[in-house]
Amino acid sequence: MDKTRKVLDNFLLTLASVLILFLTIATLWQVFTRFVIGDPSVITEEVARFSLIWIAMLGAAYGFGSGEHLSLDFIREKFEGNIYKWVRIGIDVVVLLFALFVLVLGGFTIVNATLTESSPILGISMGAIYSILPASGIFIIIYQVLNVLDRKRMEGREQS
Repeated sequence: MDKTRKVLDNFLLTLASVLILFLTIATLWQVFTRFVIGDPSVITEEVARFSLIWIAMLGAAYGFGSGEHLSLDFIREKFEGNIYKWVRIGIDVVVLLFALFVLVLGGFTIVNATLTESSPILGISMGAIYSILPASGIFIIIYQVLNVLDRKRMEGREQS
C-alpha cells in the first residue's frame, strides 16, 4: 500500500509541477507581451486557466492522499470511542460517494458532452480539459481506500 501511495504521490506532484511551470511561463509571457511589446498574447489566458483548473483538481486529489484536505476536524474531534469511529466511517462513505457520483460519473458525462466542443483560442477539445474531473475522482477514491486500509491496519496494531 505504501508503494502504491508513493507512486501515486510522485505522479500527481510531477504532473502538478509541470502544470505550475506552464502556468508561470504563460503568465510571465502574458505580462511581457502586454507591457513590453504592447501586443498581448491571446493564447496565454487559456493556457493559464486550464493549467490552474488541472492544478487545483490534482492538488485536491493529493490532499486526500496526504490528509491535508479540508475537513470538519472540529466536529470529528468532539467525539470519542465508538461514536468517533462511526463519524469517521460516515465521512469515508460521503467522500467515496461524492468522488464516485459527482467527479467520476458526472465528470464522464461532462467529458462525453463536450468532446466535440473546442476551446475558442487553443482549439483543444473541452472534453480533454474536463477529463481531469473523472481522473481526480479516481485518484481520490484510490487514496480514500488506502486511507481506510491504513486506519484499519493501525487499529489492528493498537489492539495487539
